[in-house]
Amino acid sequence: MGAVIAGLAARLKTFWPMLAGMVCARVALIAACYGSYAATDDGIFTDGAMLVTCALFTAVLLVIARSRRVLSDTAVQWILIASVTVAAASSMALSVLDDTDPALGGTAFALSVVSTLALSLCMFYWLRCLRGTDEVTAALFVFGVFIVSEAIVYLLSFLPPRAQNIIGAVLVVAQLALLGPAALRDGLAAERLHRRARTFFTFARSSMQDWRFLVACTVGIGLLGFVDGFLRGYPDGLPIPFTPATRAAYTLAAIAVCALFAALVVRRRERVMTVGIFIAMEALAAGSLILFGAFPFHWEIGAVLVNTLNVVICAYCWYVVIAFTSFGQRDPYFYALGGWVICFGSRSVARMLLLFVYPLTGNDLLITSLLGGLVLLSAQVVLVQFLLAEHREGATEAEAREAQVEGELQRAESETARTQQALAEAESALKAVTRDAAEHEAARVAEAVAAVQKAAFEAVTAAQAQRCVRCTEGCSPDHPVARPATSAAARTGAAGAADAPAGDNETGGAQRTVPDAAAEPRPIGASPLGPTGRTARSAPAASPDAPTGSEGIISDSLRGRVRAMGEQFLLSDREVDVLTYYALGYTQKKVAKELSITPATAHSHIKRIYGKCGMHSRQEILEYLASYGR
Repeated sequence: MGAVIAGLAARLKTFWPMLAGMVCARVALIAACYGSYAATDDGIFTDGAMLVTCALFTAVLLVIARSRRVLSDTAVQWILIASVTVAAASSMALSVLDDTDPALGGTAFALSVVSTLALSLCMFYWLRCLRGTDEVTAALFVFGVFIVSEAIVYLLSFLPPRAQNIIGAVLVVAQLALLGPAALRDGLAAERLHRRARTFFTFARSSMQDWRFLVACTVGIGLLGFVDGFLRGYPDGLPIPFTPATRAAYTLAAIAVCALFAALVVRRRERVMTVGIFIAMEALAAGSLILFGAFPFHWEIGAVLVNTLNVVICAYCWYVVIAFTSFGQRDPYFYALGGWVICFGSRSVARMLLLFVYPLTGNDLLITSLLGGLVLLSAQVVLVQFLLAEHREGATEAEAREAQVEGELQRAESETARTQQALAEAESALKAVTRDAAEHEAARVAEAVAAVQKAAFEAVTAAQAQRCVRCTEGCSPDHPVARPATSAAARTGAAGAADAPAGDNETGGAQRTVPDAAAEPRPIGASPLGPTGRTARSAPAASPDAPTGSEGIISDSLRGRVRAMGEQFLLSDREVDVLTYYALGYTQKKVAKELSITPATAHSHIKRIYGKCGMHSRQEILEYLASYGR
């Protein structure tokens, strides 16, 4: 509700000058020419003047039918100023004219024609200011004008005709004060379209060039105007005077119907201004016929619905003019002239026709039957046309949706193709990157392996060089090394020398002592090179007291060094045994086998040996043991 009130306030803030100007023009016209609706009309003085005015408008339409010229804003403002001046003068003249003098009847009729013509042009200007607006604003405008103007006209009906004409003249001149604010707000309309609009504006927007639509609208409005003209003088063509009660009832009915339509439009009822309003006009016409038949001597009761029908027809005519003005390609005055001729011209023709034909026939039943047929025909023509227009609109929307779906499918297929291409390119790029990364990684690994191999080779070379240095220390003149015989002759010679006394030799010198080769520990698989470059293994000299088996290869020198090392680092006896075999190059498994213990126990002993000695490798242990011989 808050949003609705805010929307109404925003529209009223923008269009109040047009609303006030239209109210002034209509109230002045009703007060000057229609006697503030003391009766349905005043015969020739009202509908006769409108008929003459519509005839003049028809002549203007025939002249400008082929012209596409659009009047400038300056020209339109000057037309309004001239119309206001003429209408004000006519209203003042009517106020001083003695309407009881039959001799002045022609003058009064001429002033009524001038006033009707000038005030119609004033209404054209205010309708022109509504061009480009949305259907909700247009509907609120026309129904709001009738709600306000009907209330003012009802109050003026209690005043004498002269006072009504004077007030009408004042209201006419008041339009000039609204000219400036209206010019500032002209063009501020913003369209607020229905999401799925089925309004008259929608059909006018899409069907302005369809002659069938224009003809249907013309026929429908013209027939309803014709019915309204007959009903305003039912049954004999004379005006139907209101009583105070029926005059108040008419005012309330007109205001209530306009307020109902305005509320439905605000609630975005799409078909209110197409199917709905024609059904309402058909119902008002049929209801007035029923009331005329039910109260044959109280025509004013049926006249309540007749004048209400007239209000709805006028409001709908204005609404159609705004729609055509917004979407047509001609000057807004062209569509306003056409609307007046079709709606009010047909009403005036029917009113004058009934006035002159009924005295010749006097057949009420014929008039009633004719009116019923016209009501049915007018409603059916327009309703069928709107249904066809809605069908075409639906078909157009379906085609548009189908085209949109096809376009979306094509875009989706194109997007899928682009996605697949992008995926293929990404996969190719990923393969290339992976291949480059693999090649780079392989090159890096090869470089690392080469570096490791180089470092390992340098380490092995350095270790061999160090062992060779230690090996050659025993081959110095001070410490000669006896090389075992490798040939059969050498073994024979050695056997002969064994039978000789221990102190004898070939030179008669002292016997050279053969040092224990096991005294120099070496890593597993390492074999020092002799002076000749061949691999030579020196077997330890076994004493007669040496134990047999694997312990027989352990020299006393190695045992002494290991024992000294164990005493220095507080090793246990088992740890000394493990260290002895470990120094010979045995693996942990072989050490466990020699000592009849499990590999895990051997591993634990070796780990504790490292911990107690503060060493971290077999090489450090061997270097430490070798330092005892120096």
